[in-house]
Amino acid sequence: MPSYFLAPHVYPCVTADHVVLLDLDRDKYVGVAREQVSALARRVRGWSGLGFAHSGEASEADVPGKRAESVFAKMVAAGMLTTDADIGKEACPVEIPAASEALVQPDLDWRPRIAFIDLVRFLLASMLTSLSMRLLPLRSVMTGVMRRKTQGLAGFGPVDITVARRATEAFIRMRPLLFGAQDACLYDSLALTRFLSYYRQYPGCVIGVRTAPFGAHCWVQEAGFVFNDAPEYVRRFTPILAI
Repeated sequence: MPSYFLAPHVYPCVTADHVVLLDLDRDKYVGVAREQVSALARRVRGWSGLGFAHSGEASEADVPGKRAESVFAKMVAAGMLTTDADIGKEACPVEIPAASEALVQPDLDWRPRIAFIDLVRFLLASMLTSLSMRLLPLRSVMTGVMRRKTQGLAGFGPVDITVARRATEAFIRMRPLLFGAQDACLYDSLALTRFLSYYRQYPGCVIGVRTAPFGAHCWVQEAGFVFNDAPEYVRRFTPILAI
């Protein structure tokens, strides 16, 4: 029985009742139900450490052989699994600090000062983000974010919360000029991270999921600070990808 690895563009997380996989190549989420988890745990490297595979509630004998093999076959055919250890990776969920505090506190009576350079950078970040999301596949977009953050941290060091807070306040104030954050969380977060890079700040961009019912969300976070959302809301989601 060959060992499988997750493809490099596939990211896992564990919710209360599923293992969820994000396939960046296909811009698609795949849920693996509890009864299928133990079979995968025996075949996919690292899967046994994902969570309830050891719960004892399911065993490979509980899953008909043809059904288990069908799961493998579909994932391999979709390019989500590979037997090549040089290409693949173990199934390890992302770990980030719990969201605990909003970077920007809402205050209807206070307006941050917006400089002309802030407006220029906001328009540029919004335009480039929109173009990249229209013209490039999600994997290329996220790879670009990873590269920008890696280079930025190497060149300028960790996030300065004071600088990041002022820039984020300016971004949030200007945001209604072009779009609303509601139902545009990925675009909002990508535009914000690009905007912050003009101030040499490189926080994380996080994608999380929930099940029953299924939902996905994206936000910007550094340590416990949430830049563009409420901590109590993003805690409803399990992180599946953090850049």
